[in-house]
Amino acid sequence: MFDLLFPKECAVCGRVLNYHEQHFCLECFADMPLTWFWNVKENPAERVFWGRANVERVYSLFYYTERWRAPVHMLKYNGNIPVGKRMGEMLGEKIASVQGVLPIDYIVPVPLHWRKKMKRGYNQSEVIAKGIAAGFAAGGAKVPQVLPNLLQRASFTSTQTAKDRLERWHNVARAFAFNGNCRVLPPAGSHILLVDDVLTTGATLEACANILLTQASSRVSIATLAYVE
Repeated sequence: MFDLLFPKECAVCGRVLNYHEQHFCLECFADMPLTWFWNVKENPAERVFWGRANVERVYSLFYYTERWRAPVHMLKYNGNIPVGKRMGEMLGEKIASVQGVLPIDYIVPVPLHWRKKMKRGYNQSEVIAKGIAAGFAAGGAKVPQVLPNLLQRASFTSTQTAKDRLERWHNVARAFAFNGNCRVLPPAGSHILLVDDVLTTGATLEACANILLTQASSRVSIATLAYVE
């Protein structure tokens, strides 16, 4: 009865979902532009950080195409937390399938400034991070602990969307800080998975990764839902 009154729609095409479909219709789900980066060492996403941050691996679930921009925007701007968690779960399952060689110890979302978080009500990267942890569990792997407060947003910055590569780098160069008072501090040498929604120029992730590499003395890998070619 609830579904009749408030029908669920596909997060990509907007078609009303059948009772057995969740978040995505079968057609859109089958056409998801997967990157397969979890199966490819030195993939294009990893090359973004060459000479900028000494990261272990970089994973993205799908390419940020015109159609597959919609579910990311639903999470980021329209409060669709369930679709963000589901996409995170899918990414977590993919990463967990190749983690025998280099297990993840902790998952750290890119922080959101408190003003933006208060306005939005949540941090979309934290939603994805918790989804990834759930994906590890579903895949039968050891579940890394999510540390949402290990990094802090030290200053309020304007949106990155309309900025070029250099402007993005300057915008976030000093925007983040390590929280030495976090309830759980990863031991030196821990492998941290740094999580954000979209990988474009990598400026935000570069800034956060270098803080974790130096101040947390950790190894760092990166995971995002989408990758912009």
